[in-house]
Amino acid sequence: MTKLILTTSFIAGGFFAYSKIYKTQWEQLTRTAFKLDPITFQTTEPTRRTIVRKKVFSGNLMPHKETKLEAHVTGVVDKLFVRIGDYVPQGAVIARIKIQPNLNEVEAAASKLRLATIDRNQARTKYLRSKQLFSKKMLAKEAYETALAAWEQTKEKVAAAQKRLEIIQRGYTTAKGVAANMIKAPIKGTILSLPAKEGSMVQAVSDKASGTTVALIGDMSHFLFSAQVSELDVIHLTKEMTFTASLNALNDEKLQVTLTKIAPKANEEAFQKGEIKFDIEGIIHKPKKSKITLRAGYVALAEVILEQVNDVLAVPESMIQIKGATYCVKCLHEGKVVEKEVVLGLSDGLYVEVKEGLTESDQLIVEA
Repeated sequence: MTKLILTTSFIAGGFFAYSKIYKTQWEQLTRTAFKLDPITFQTTEPTRRTIVRKKVFSGNLMPHKETKLEAHVTGVVDKLFVRIGDYVPQGAVIARIKIQPNLNEVEAAASKLRLATIDRNQARTKYLRSKQLFSKKMLAKEAYETALAAWEQTKEKVAAAQKRLEIIQRGYTTAKGVAANMIKAPIKGTILSLPAKEGSMVQAVSDKASGTTVALIGDMSHFLFSAQVSELDVIHLTKEMTFTASLNALNDEKLQVTLTKIAPKANEEAFQKGEIKFDIEGIIHKPKKSKITLRAGYVALAEVILEQVNDVLAVPESMIQIKGATYCVKCLHEGKVVEKEVVLGLSDGLYVEVKEGLTESDQLIVEA
């Protein structure tokens, strides 16, 4: 029995030794015959980087103030005094509306003018009589002043009736200080658009409907960043926080933005389309020495930094392998492939911070 065991062991050992020698010789013969290079690995080392986790969303540049000028009288645009792109000061005349005359209104206005004229003439006669009596000290001062005030009031009524009739008949009046049909700029700014052209009909603003927009004015001295962000992004935003915004039209230009408005309710139009979007706005701080020209409507890409770590050891995220609940990286150590367990930190999607497990001298295997 003992001989049998020894004989079996000897045979198995000899077979194993023969297999190893044969395998080694066969690999050497194969490499020699086919001229194969020895197995090599492409390696790299961990690097120190600044890793930033950020949110990116797009928006548009809007004027700090934007005002619609609506018609207050119904009629036809008789003349436009500005062009798109013109700068206008506050109070500048933008357009003149010619009111379409109505025969009934013309007759009523003419009748009021005739009655006002009769009252004025009567008041004038009374005033002149009172003045003469007062100069002879035959009339009290109070009575004289009453006659004078009545005459002044009737003159104003006649002037107002004349202006009213002129507006109804001609569509506008040239009288000083009268601008019922003149559309003026309520703010200083630049003419952004002129929806109503000369000769087009306009509708007056009323309690039931808005009037026809004649012009759109924007204050281009300051701009706002306006955007709609999802519910996943809005949770990271707070008022007064600052972030950068780069312009699509000017790739190298970055602007600082201070967030001033976060809507407490989702946008109604977006909600009806099945989207949850919140309106946000921020003031754009243009560098004083910057020579760029900002325009309303420019597309801007905002970058909000959520987390940032500086000068940390990092590796490409593609090198990380998951082993159950742990993470590891393949390294080359003394010509052998070994797996090192690592503790990870912040990631930006391309590189990930390695808190423990690696040193700057480790050789990481780059897999094709």
